[in-house]
Formats: sequence, C-alpha cells, structure tokens
Amino acid sequence: MSEPLAPPPDADALTRFLHEQIPLTAAMALRVLQADAQVLRVAAPLAPNRNPHGTVFGGSLATLAIVAGWTLLYRALAAEQLAASLVIQHYDCDYRLPADREFVAEARLPDDWPQFVETLRTRRRARCDVAVQLSCDDRVVLTAKARYAARL
Repeated sequence: MSEPLAPPPDADALTRFLHEQIPLTAAMALRVLQADAQVLRVAAPLAPNRNPHGTVFGGSLATLAIVAGWTLLYRALAAEQLAASLVIQHYDCDYRLPADREFVAEARLPDDWPQFVETLRTRRRARCDVAVQLSCDDRVVLTAKARYAARL
C-alpha cells in the first residue's frame, strides 16, 4: 500500500486534490470554501447534483457530508505527521429539508481528537466520529455522524 498523499494547504489546491483523488467530487463540482485546523467547509452547486424534483439528490448530500469529514481528518492527520489509511466505517444521517440551490457541508474536529491521535500512535489503528451539518440558504438540510477508521 502506498503512503497517503499530503493534502495541499489552501482551499483551491485542496479542491484540485479532491477532484484528482476522488473523481466523484469533480463530477459534483465540489469546492473547498474553508480549510483550517479545526473546521472544513465544502460546497457544491445544484445543477450537477439535482434530482427529478429540482432539488439536490440525497446521495449528493450524503457524499458531501462524508467527503467533508474525511477531508477534515485527512488534513488533521497530515498535520500530526501521521501517514494513515483513512476510510469511512459508518454513516448515519437525518434529511431535514430539501436543498434547492448550492449546499454547504461543515465538519469540525471532535473534542476527543487528541485521544484518537494517541490511540492511533499506540495501537496503530483508531476510530473517530465526526459530526457534519449541511445547509442551504442558512437552513439546515442534513445532519450526520460519520465514523472513520484509520490505520498506520
């Protein structure tokens, strides 16, 4: 298995990185809005993600949430100089409202991040739960909890 690639530091380069490494994100026209040590925000437009009802396809909402959590953790692991394989293990969400234009996912590092890092360093594998919220026009359209598994 090859070592994970280091994610770029700025939002535009990170968008290109995701489009190259996860081609579905390019098809969705995903773009990174904010990427810092604690928060990651990504957005996607309605057009390539629409369903027959003129709203965002539920699978696109779920994908944006999963990618937001994964990218947040991937960058945080790189900042800790940990070359880990990171995959989604479990995903649970509530669809609250339809989204009918650009939609935005926001993921934040969980409070137990330091314990996750310590477990990963000592046991070479660990799991981390990330809460993600999607909004459209300042309305919450989806809330999710995703569990990611990492292995050194």
